[in-house]
Amino acid sequence: MICILVATTTQQQLFYLTGKYTRQELLEIRLHEQFFCPVCEAPVHLKIGEINIPHFAHKTLSNCQHFSEPESSLHLQGKLLLYQFFNQLNFKAELEKYLSEIRQRADLVVDKKYAIEFQCSTIPVSQLIQRSEGYQQLSMYPIWLKGLKEPCREGVGLLHLKSHEVAMMQKVGQLSYILLFYPPANQFYYYSNLFYVSASRWVCKTKSLPATKQVFPFALPKPLSKDEFNNVLGIFYHAKKQYIRSQLYAGKRVGNLYCRLCYELRLDVTNVPGLFGIPLLGAECFKQPAILWQLQVVEAHEKGIGIDRLIQTGKLTLSNPEKQQQAIELSANYIALYLKYKDKTVDNSNILDIVYDNYCKNVRKLRK
Repeated sequence: MICILVATTTQQQLFYLTGKYTRQELLEIRLHEQFFCPVCEAPVHLKIGEINIPHFAHKTLSNCQHFSEPESSLHLQGKLLLYQFFNQLNFKAELEKYLSEIRQRADLVVDKKYAIEFQCSTIPVSQLIQRSEGYQQLSMYPIWLKGLKEPCREGVGLLHLKSHEVAMMQKVGQLSYILLFYPPANQFYYYSNLFYVSASRWVCKTKSLPATKQVFPFALPKPLSKDEFNNVLGIFYHAKKQYIRSQLYAGKRVGNLYCRLCYELRLDVTNVPGLFGIPLLGAECFKQPAILWQLQVVEAHEKGIGIDRLIQTGKLTLSNPEKQQQAIELSANYIALYLKYKDKTVDNSNILDIVYDNYCKNVRKLRK
């Protein structure tokens, strides 16, 4: 079922359900007015129930192709609250704006230069990218907000992200974050300071922000405090231990990449030094977990093999071929850190200082 908040009347005027009319007024309007989809021009029915907010619904199964997702009550409520949020800040917001040049409908267009997409359901990454590129063709900046059905637990922790959620990431330099919106409480959330662990696992800080305290352009997340970063480091430490155990009991060590790298670098496979497996911003460019790609990078450096060459051989795999330059720069940053401390004592007493100092330097550099 395709549901919308904007329809055209028989007089070809747009009619918005933005809270301007009471339910009783809408009941009276419905008696003498007909409504049509502004995109496919099919008849729509004005639904005025007691549970869901008033909305238009196509009267029959429609082939209307310009809607990014099924319109749940959460999605409808979220779009309406976001529309009211922008208007309260005196921005010109257009609800469910159809852009004929690219045959797309944005959930909201703000000041004719921001396309706001409030996404409550799974969407193919290819479609998300295609929609973003469409807005960019019109010199509009796309902003994706993930819709939440329930509030998030705040603080630093491990998070499982789906591929389309990763594609929603925004960046300040390499300081990544995902913006979320929880309509039942009219509240924004941030997943910020995202550190890639492996597969779909990330470490991040989750923080809420009431709509009454939000600004636009949207507020940017702050870097982590040292105590918060210590939690990140602890999660990476446990992930490292789990990975080592999985490799030791994976069968024959002959041919095992992790074991071979430890042998080449003369490291104890059961107790790899603390400089391996550390959290670094931007590590999502690699498919491998931190301990593995960092071992590979150090081995390549000691053998005089460039990172670009290592990538070309397929031994060091990227999450996306377009991220090769990011991988080269990240590897150079890691090697510089490794060389600085490899001959010094690095243990639990000083690893936090070393890694957090490196994080702060990169955040300062990337936010300029």
